Amino acid sequence: MPSILETYEATHGRSKALAARAARVFPSGVTHDARAFFPFQIYVDRAEGGRKWDVDGNEYVDFIGGHGALLLGHNRPEVMAAAAEAMARGTHFGSSHDLEIEWGQQVIDMVPCAERVRFTSSGTEATMMALRLARAY
Repeated sequence: MPSILETYEATHGRSKALAARAARVFPSGVTHDARAFFPFQIYVDRAEGGRKWDVDGNEYVDFIGGHGALLLGHNRPEVMAAAAEAMARGTHFGSSHDLEIEWGQQVIDMVPCAERVRFTSSGTEATMMALRLARAY
């Protein structure tokens, strides 16, 4: 009877090969430490709803959900339609636009104590900004 490790390696051959390639490109072989799995990470090929499939055809329930960003699942039709409509206007303006005001107002409407909002690129950036604000106060 094969061990769990042997079974994993036997059913994830393409992921194993991609992990070997990635080890030559990225420190620790991954672009984010949360993806560092033993003996190697899986490589996803596609996702739909709450499921995803790796490059070897194995199906998974997606408990990661884009680290919280995909609460509605992958490729939800109304989300895809809204994204396509927004992308038709442009993909990265690098300037202010009306939709950011609407988005900010929605946040204020949903968070009763919020008077104004600041968008950041990451949780790390938000934390660093909060620390600077606390120090200044």
